Amino acid sequence: MTALRRDSLTLLFASEILAAALGFGVTLGLARRLGPLGFADFEFASAVAGWWLVVVRGGFDAIAFREAARRPALIHPLTDALIGLRTTSAAVGLAAVAAFAWASGGERGWVVATAGLILIPSALSRDVGPRALGRFGVLALAQSIRAIGLALAAGCLVGSSGDAWIAAACVAAAEVGSSAILWGFDQTSPKRSRPRIRLRVWAALARRGAIAGVSRFARVGLYAADLLALGLLASGSLGPYSAARRVAFALLALGLVVPAAVGPKIARAWLEGPGEARAVVASTLASLLRFALPATVGLMVTADRWMPWLFGPEFHQAGPCLALVAARLPFVLASNVQQAALIACRREAMALRLVLGMVGVGLVLLPALAVHAGPWGIGLGMLAVEAGGAVAGWFALRSIAIAPPWHQASGPALAGCVALGLGCWLGRAWPLAAVVGGGVATYAACVVVFSWVCRLSLRRVRSSGARPTTRSRGG
Repeated sequence: MTALRRDSLTLLFASEILAAALGFGVTLGLARRLGPLGFADFEFASAVAGWWLVVVRGGFDAIAFREAARRPALIHPLTDALIGLRTTSAAVGLAAVAAFAWASGGERGWVVATAGLILIPSALSRDVGPRALGRFGVLALAQSIRAIGLALAAGCLVGSSGDAWIAAACVAAAEVGSSAILWGFDQTSPKRSRPRIRLRVWAALARRGAIAGVSRFARVGLYAADLLALGLLASGSLGPYSAARRVAFALLALGLVVPAAVGPKIARAWLEGPGEARAVVASTLASLLRFALPATVGLMVTADRWMPWLFGPEFHQAGPCLALVAARLPFVLASNVQQAALIACRREAMALRLVLGMVGVGLVLLPALAVHAGPWGIGLGMLAVEAGGAVAGWFALRSIAIAPPWHQASGPALAGCVALGLGCWLGRAWPLAAVVGGGVATYAACVVVFSWVCRLSLRRVRSSGARPTTRSRGG
């Protein structure tokens, strides 16, 4: 059974990689076919639908999965209750999406309304059993069907700038296919689940998952805040900015897997004491920043070359936007590690206050910046919010004695980034592949050399400090 679960977990990771690769490919294809204006409508609609999808798949999901895993006899009662609770939440989400569609008006409003249809199949997804029983192969199949179906539908049906609503419909249809796979798994079980009104169970799930659900809703809203503000207040410049944002957030999605995975490890270390937890947080941040910092610097220096190469000549003006969005990556990753650490150490309320504080600052800054400064104002405002959140998160960890030194293992990475940036600037006339390869080699060599010098210097300092002093007998 253990080997079977390990194999199915491997399949789930493989499906994640497949979905990420196909999803990014679909994004590139849609940007080229829809153009800046059509792609702006699609991205804005996706941001609205994705934000309210968190209401449907909120914190109560995690509570249901946990309880079903502990007591498999509860799988079907919890499935019934969870689908009913999700359906009710989907009605709230659809009302909010309809309000955004009305506020957007015109063709963009229809795209937003179409994108909101994804809430319905997502609410009806029957995934409690597979997740509780560790049957990740079924989840991997559902995710693969979703990714492949979206790629085929978008490739065949979307052809021009007026097809943004078709692209949104393709996303909803792909979610229908994914849910159908899970429905089929449920029909093979001895007991068939069906939605029911269970007010007592709904109240218990909502109450226990309230903090996690609100934190996730606020955090996803913060991720989408720049697109929402630009789309509602300065929509003319949304297309190039949203394309640049897709590139940076594709890298961010890979890094965000780490905070979620390291949470249990921090929780176990916290039981042994703050020192152990601090060591885990420090090593996690050091490992993430070792890759995030060079990726950020590389994207910022070569941003003007990536956008036309990926999205076509219509997006050549989006290079500065990519550099600005990429500057947020280290702060977003650090903030997510800090959030995971606070939750792992049973400081959920502190984590919620931290996210709500960032949302409050964003609500004050972003609307005015969107109106008066457009993408540059939004980009700088989001950079300030994320940087402030990372600093506040460090002080929150410090209050429970698990904040690592801010300069922990950053010397070699910073030195490598300086060499990387200089190399990319000197080789700006080279082919892009040569610049990327040379930059990676330069960064790796500089980190290795700098780390060796630091270890050697530290060893000499320790050896000189441990050497006993001798005095002359006459002295």
